[in-house]
Amino acid sequence: MNTGKSIAFGACLTLVSFGASAHITEEDHGHIENDGSGGYVSSDGAVLKTGLGDCMHTGTFSDDAVINVCEGIEEVAEVEPEPVAEVEETVVAEAPAPNPGKIDTQQFSEEALFDTDSSQLTSAGEAAMNGLFGALAEYKGITDVTVTGHTDSRGAEEYNQALSERRAQTVADVIAAQYPDVRIDVSGMGETSPVASNDTAEGRQLNRRVEVEVTATRMVFN
Repeated sequence: MNTGKSIAFGACLTLVSFGASAHITEEDHGHIENDGSGGYVSSDGAVLKTGLGDCMHTGTFSDDAVINVCEGIEEVAEVEPEPVAEVEETVVAEAPAPNPGKIDTQQFSEEALFDTDSSQLTSAGEAAMNGLFGALAEYKGITDVTVTGHTDSRGAEEYNQALSERRAQTVADVIAAQYPDVRIDVSGMGETSPVASNDTAEGRQLNRRVEVEVTATRMVFN
């Protein structure tokens, strides 16, 4: 008789426990949906809890059926990375490189610079050189100067060659004093590069000359 009463009493406790857990789930612990994976005791799609707030497992519970909120596992929400702002690339155009070019060529006749058979500048020759410097003031970035001496065909060829070289060097020295950092090439052509006929006095005068060729990067505009 006593045994039968014990069994009935135990069944009654079980029912009360289930009823209490359902009440707590809805009012105190929120509504936990069962995703249908099994492993939890549920009613109307909601997982039932014990009086201590623990989700109730079934006999088929396994780790594969875990509901994180029931097991105290915090779910970390995925944070989408902030979009990386596109950095607009600024392209700086390179300044065009200077384009040196031959910008001035002047010819001086022998009579304008020297006395006959001389490589020393006359006063008129010095004035002519000052005129050259005035013309070169129109340019910036002078990089090279070429000075070439010439003679007519009278006299010995070797003598004419040497005379043309001496006269070219005299002019180059004057230019170097004005432009000490400029490269100056000096040469003599003697009688080998005439610009007119040596058969006339006028032609021979044109052939006795010193040519000055200047290379610079740009002109100066006021």
